[in-house]
Amino acid sequence: MTDLKLNLSAILIILFIIAVAAYVFCKIHYTKKNGIETDATITAIEDEGLSTDASYNYYVRYIMNGQEVEAKLSNPGFGKGLEVGTQIRIKYLPEKPKIVVWVK
Repeated sequence: MTDLKLNLSAILIILFIIAVAAYVFCKIHYTKKNGIETDATITAIEDEGLSTDASYNYYVRYIMNGQEVEAKLSNPGFGKGLEVGTQIRIKYLPEKPKIVVWVK
């Protein structure tokens, strides 16, 4: 009985992770397809303390309707070669300016 509970818990955790990943993928895809493209500057790079290149958070600053917006990249990928001050192309949604995706 305990093995069954452990297996069920593992399956539920895996399903939750898949659902979260699908949600993030859809959000990124929608923003890439429907977002407004503009230039942005990388303002900060934070290390999450993991030992992989994917463990960095990248923050950018861009102008939307004459206002500066600071946002975290939703899809930094591995970001090799990106440094603070680097100019990149992003897309954003006017109704959600803090959700930005890197247009590679």
